[in-house]
Amino acid sequence: MSRTPSPDVMPTTGSDSLPAGEGAASRRSRLAWVLLAAAGLLGVLVPLTLSAATGGLSIPHNDAWSYSRIAQTFGSTGGIELLGWNRSALFGLFIVLGPLARWLVAQHLFVALLGVVALAAVYDLVAPSVGRARAALAVLIVAIWPGFGLLTTSFMLDVPAMAAIMVCLAVGRRALRSGSLVLLAVSMAVGFWGFTIREQALAAPAAVLAVATVTAWRSRRRRDWIAVAGAGAILLTAVVGFELWRQSFGAGDPPVLAVPESLAKVGGRILVQGYFVLALGAAPAVLLVARPWRWGRGALLASAAAAGVALWTVYRYGTKNFFVGNYLDPAGPYWAAGHGRPAAIFPSVLWWLIVALACGSGVLLAGVLTRQLRRVDPVLGTFGALMVLGNLATALTGQNLFDRYWLLLLPTLLAIVLSERTGLPSTPPRHPTLARVAERLPAAAALAGLAVVSLMITAAGLAYDSARWNAAEHLVATGVPAVDVDAGLEWNGYHSAVGMSPPGSWIFPGNRSCYLVSVAERPGEDAAMVWTYRPLLVAGNARLWVYGDDCP
Repeated sequence: MSRTPSPDVMPTTGSDSLPAGEGAASRRSRLAWVLLAAAGLLGVLVPLTLSAATGGLSIPHNDAWSYSRIAQTFGSTGGIELLGWNRSALFGLFIVLGPLARWLVAQHLFVALLGVVALAAVYDLVAPSVGRARAALAVLIVAIWPGFGLLTTSFMLDVPAMAAIMVCLAVGRRALRSGSLVLLAVSMAVGFWGFTIREQALAAPAAVLAVATVTAWRSRRRRDWIAVAGAGAILLTAVVGFELWRQSFGAGDPPVLAVPESLAKVGGRILVQGYFVLALGAAPAVLLVARPWRWGRGALLASAAAAGVALWTVYRYGTKNFFVGNYLDPAGPYWAAGHGRPAAIFPSVLWWLIVALACGSGVLLAGVLTRQLRRVDPVLGTFGALMVLGNLATALTGQNLFDRYWLLLLPTLLAIVLSERTGLPSTPPRHPTLARVAERLPAAAALAGLAVVSLMITAAGLAYDSARWNAAEHLVATGVPAVDVDAGLEWNGYHSAVGMSPPGSWIFPGNRSCYLVSVAERPGEDAAMVWTYRPLLVAGNARLWVYGDDCP
C-alpha cells in the first residue's frame, strides 16, 4: 500500500518542531512527563480512589445497571440475556472479560484500564502535529473533561468505545503513513471491536478507509485498491454479521425514530450546545494559543459571529440549560436516575463562570479554527466530520444526545487548536519571563478550574449513587424485599426479575414502590427514614428521604 503524505505541520512555539538546544528539549520532555502523570492521576487514579472509598466500585452506575448485569450473567453462565435497556452494541465490552465479567469490581477496573489506553492513544494521535509537550497537555485536557473521571469508574460504554476509536485512528494513521498492510488490518480489527461496544465507533475505521481510498486513487496502483477494497469488504461483512447475530437475541432495545417538527431548530440547538461543550473542554488549549490581536479579517469575523451566537444562546436557554447536559449540570451528573432534583453542587457564581469560560473559549475557538482547519490531519479531520454528522443525525431522528457524546471530538479539536503558532511578538518584551507567565496564566487558570469542576462532578456522582444504594440496602437489611424498594434507575433495574419491559420504557415488571428513596422532601408527610450524606464526599450536607407507601 502506498504511503499517505503527511499533512503540512506548522511549527509551534514551544513545540518539538522547533530547533532547540539540548536543555530546552530536556525541559520539554520533563514537562511532557509531568503533564502525562497529572492526566493519569486526575483522570483515572483519583476517581478510582474516590470510587473505592465510597463503595462505588461494587455497585452499578447510571445506564450501566443493565450492562453490568448482562455482563455478570455472561461471566457466570456463558450465556447472553438482554434486559430491555441495551440500545448500544455492548457485546464487545463484556465478552473479552470472560469469567471476570461476573464481578462488578473487575468490570470497573477494566474500564479504568481502557481509560489509560485511551489517553495514551490520544497522545500518539496529537504528538505528530503539535509536539510532545503540547500532546501531553492535550491528554491532560481530555482527562479533566467534565465527567471523564466518572466514566472511567463505571461500566458505561463511553470510555471503552473511546479507547477502541483512538487506537484505531492512531494505528490506522501509522498504517497510511508507512504503507503497512499489517497495521491497516490491526486498525480495522480494533475499529470493529469498538463497533461491537458502541456503533458510533464505526466512524473510526470508516475515516481510515476513506483516507486510504483517496491515497489509492492518487497512486493509481492496483495493489492499493485491492488492499482498500479487501479491508472494506471484510469490515462490512463483520459488521453485518455481528448485527444479525446481536439482533437475534430477545429483549433488545431498538431505537424508536421520531423526527422532530423543526429539523432546523433541533439541529441548530444541538450543534450550538455541542460546540460550546467542546469549547469549554478545550478552553485551556484555546487560551494558550489564541492571539486575536494578530489575526486577519476572516478569523476576527468568525470570532465576532461566535460571540453573537454565544449571547443568543445564553438569552435563549439561560445558564442552567446552556449545555447539552447529563454529566455537566448544576445539580450534578445524571441526577434524573434518582427521584427529585438534588441541590446544586455548583454555587451559582461558579456556574456562571463555567458558562462564561465556555463562551469566551468559543469566541476565540472560532478564530483559531478559521486559521487552522485546512491544516488538520486527514484521518482526524474525516473522523471529526463523521462524528459531527453522526451526532446531528442522532438528534434529528429523535434520539437523546448527551454531553458525553461530544467527548470523542475533543482530541481532534485539540490537534487543530494546539497546532496554532503562537509566534514571537514584533517587539521583544522588557521582561520575557513575566511576559511568558502572563501569556500562559489564563490557560493555567482554566486548566486548574476544569480539573476542580471535573473532580466535583466525579465526587458528586459517586456520592449520590452510593447514598441511594446504601439507603436501599439498609431497608433490605431490615427485611424489606429489594423489589419493594424504589431507589432509582440503577437499583430498580439491577434487582428487577426480568429487566425493563417493554424495552426502554422505565417499567420494571414485578417491582413495587413500597419504599421510595427520594432527594425531594414531601411537605407535611413523615418520612420512614432520613439518610444523610456528603454530596461532594468531603464537603456539604445532603439528605435522602425514604417514604413508605402502603403495598398490598
